[in-house]
Amino acid sequence: MSAPRGVVLDMEGVLHVDWRPIDGSAEAVAKLGRAGVGVAVLTNTTGRTRAGIAERLGEMGMPIPAERIVTAASAAGEHLRRHHPGARVLALVEHEMAVELEGVELVPDAGDADVLLLGGPDETWTYSRLNAAFRRLLDGVPLVAMQRNRWWPTADGPSLDAGAFVAGLEYAAGAEATVVGKPAQGIFAVACELAGAAPGEAVMVGDDLESDLRPARELGMRIALVRTGKGASFSTGPGDVDVDAPDLAAAVELLLR
Repeated sequence: MSAPRGVVLDMEGVLHVDWRPIDGSAEAVAKLGRAGVGVAVLTNTTGRTRAGIAERLGEMGMPIPAERIVTAASAAGEHLRRHHPGARVLALVEHEMAVELEGVELVPDAGDADVLLLGGPDETWTYSRLNAAFRRLLDGVPLVAMQRNRWWPTADGPSLDAGAFVAGLEYAAGAEATVVGKPAQGIFAVACELAGAAPGEAVMVGDDLESDLRPARELGMRIALVRTGKGASFSTGPGDVDVDAPDLAAAVELLLR
């Protein structure tokens, strides 16, 4: 297997867990750089801006610039500007994510919204807010979801992610969400561009077979599963992945052979 021209890295569970770096991840990123391999980060994280993520990664010894990071939030901003120009948007997202929605008109009340946007769940997702969103969906307003992950790994154990809420609103309202983060293929194509490689020249490294890797393979990327984060929860058969490694450091060793 030839070395890739670009590598796209999932973040949570690959580079760190709950902002605690995984052993060997910083040196693995540095090794890719020394080998001349373009590196981009693709994450469904909805609670931090790209600039904030770049700062935290830099503090962990992984100096990946914000310009090489694509998030579900940045993808949502691009989707709304392109497909719903001028729309009034009710955004159930963390407050700091407004910077990724520049140029989008945000409204505080569901009754004024032309589009509903779901980010990551937090304590502000009360029954009354979700019920108001549900009622607006019954009026035919489109639902855009940053992502629909089932759960994510934290230092305290698995935590419920947005997928349950997206699925619940779809079921209750008879609606179908447009998902702009992983596993939507468009966001993988953007990440390949940031890594400076065509999909056929790039490898996706992730800890989630469903969200990270299968969509990347459908796009033509090679795929590497790491067993950190969620990775240990997946069973694979022959040919399911191109690389199966205990962590990012081991995956990079195999990719650069």
